[in-house]
Amino acid sequence: MALAVFCRPEPCLALFAPPYEEFQTIDASWAAPSLPPRGLALIWWLVDGRLQEEEFQRLYDRPPGLGLVIVLPPARELARALPLLSYLTALEAKAVLPTGRINSPARVREVLSLAPTQLAPAVTQYLVRRHLLRSDEMRRQVARILELAPEVGSISKLARRLHTSRRTLGRHFAAAGLPVPSHWLQFARLMHVAVRLQRDPAAVFRAAARCGYPDGFTMSNQMKRLVDCRPSEVRTHIGWEWIVECWIRKEARAGGIDGVRYRDAVAVYLAEADRADGGSGAVAPGQATPEQSAPSAVLRNESETEALACAPV
Repeated sequence: MALAVFCRPEPCLALFAPPYEEFQTIDASWAAPSLPPRGLALIWWLVDGRLQEEEFQRLYDRPPGLGLVIVLPPARELARALPLLSYLTALEAKAVLPTGRINSPARVREVLSLAPTQLAPAVTQYLVRRHLLRSDEMRRQVARILELAPEVGSISKLARRLHTSRRTLGRHFAAAGLPVPSHWLQFARLMHVAVRLQRDPAAVFRAAARCGYPDGFTMSNQMKRLVDCRPSEVRTHIGWEWIVECWIRKEARAGGIDGVRYRDAVAVYLAEADRADGGSGAVAPGQATPEQSAPSAVLRNESETEALACAPV
C-alpha cells in the first residue's frame, strides 16, 4: 500500500525509499532486501507504548545504516506513548518529529537529506557507536584524518600533519585491528565528496576537484572500488550512514577489519560473505590479508593514494 499523505497509517510503520515521493506501509516483520540498506529509511508513528514494544525492539535491532524518523502522537494522546517515550534515544533516530503537516514525504526527505554541519565529528561518533573506535587515540586519529582529507593527498603529508611518521601511524592502526591509514584517507575523501554530491547539484567533476581528485572519472572509479557505488547512486540515495556501512562491509569482507575483535560490528557482513561464497572464498574472522599482515603495508598503499592527489598540498 502506498501512502502519499501525512496522516498516520495502519500499521504505524512505513518504508521511505527512492524516489522519496510516498510512504510505503510495512509491518514489523519487514526485512531489508540487501545489506547495507542503501538510502532507505523507516518512519515510525508512536501511538501506544505498551502495544508497540515489539515494533520498538525490531527498530532497535534494525540493520546498521537504516535511517529512522519517529513521529510523536498529538499532545492529547501523549500519555499512551509514555511507556516508550523515555527510551527513544536508544533508537538513534535521524529525527523525532511532532505530528502534523510537517510529516509529509517532502518534508521528511528534507530532514533525512540534511548533511552534518561538521562531517569529521559526525562520522567519528558514528564509528564509535558502531564499536569500531574503542580508544581515545584511535578516535582522535580518525577524526583528524576525516578533517584533513580534502587537504592532503598522501600518507606522508597526512603523517606530517599528525606529527608522526608513516610507519608509526601504520602500526597504530594495525595494532587496533583496523584498515591501514591509506584506506582511511581514501574513505574520508570520498565521504566529503558524497556529502557535496547530495547537497550541491553542481557537476560531479567539480565536487571531485574540491576534494582533491584530479577529475570526476578518477573519483568515480575509486568510489566504486571502495564503497561499491557510483556518484549517481549517492545523489539519488539520501543519507551518509549507508555509505559508511558500504565501506565497513568492503573492509570487513577483505579482512581489513579484525573479524574477531570487532565481531559484533561486522558479523552481519561476514555471514553474508559466507552465504554468497558457499562457505569459501571469504576472509575468515580474524584472518589478516597480506596487506594487513605486512609491517610496511602503509608504505605500499602510499603510492596509490599520492596518485589521486590533484596537486601538491
